[in-house]
Amino acid sequence: MVPRLAQALPEPAREAIAALFARRRARRGRVLFYPDDEAREVYYLEDGWVRLFTLTEKDEELTLAVVGPGELFGEAALLPGNRYGVFAEVMNPGHLFAASGEALKKLGAQYPEVYALLVRLLTERLWRVQARMKELRYKEVRPRLVRMLLALMREGERGLEVALSHQDLAHLIGSTRETVTKILGELAIQEILELGYRKVVVRDPEALAEFAE
Repeated sequence: MVPRLAQALPEPAREAIAALFARRRARRGRVLFYPDDEAREVYYLEDGWVRLFTLTEKDEELTLAVVGPGELFGEAALLPGNRYGVFAEVMNPGHLFAASGEALKKLGAQYPEVYALLVRLLTERLWRVQARMKELRYKEVRPRLVRMLLALMREGERGLEVALSHQDLAHLIGSTRETVTKILGELAIQEILELGYRKVVVRDPEALAEFAE
């Protein structure tokens, strides 16, 4: 199976990428790598969310980034002798592709288009991290949460659903579970949302959008 990142490449490079990346199922809560693990594989996320985090001196989890569909991570494997330096935890079930960092470097040397693609993907992720940090500093929590819900809602059994827990949403917007739960509860009282187990049902998306700014 060809990962989406390779679909725009010329056919020889696309076939080489397809042979290199192995598709894997990612279950919720799985830790893909730990800070002290030797960085051997680069990952490309097909769907779902992966949280990159570290521990503070008080053993509190500090989320550094949340990787979404179409993003590359584990790039430490592209440099020799590196360790990952962070935890990578799967936030909800999905699929990803993994490839040897060493093999990927050799492929990039053979096909410059592959190297250019890797640079673009990593640069785009850096831009998204910078934008997220700016938003965390200057935007209030409720608009951030509302925009995230609007972006993630998908048609489900009960209507427009966001299949994430309150803690997952807190990680995504850089807040706390308590704050997210409070805001969701307020919106549920207004019958804009309906809350379930690891799921938010958006009953009135137009009314929800009014809280986005």
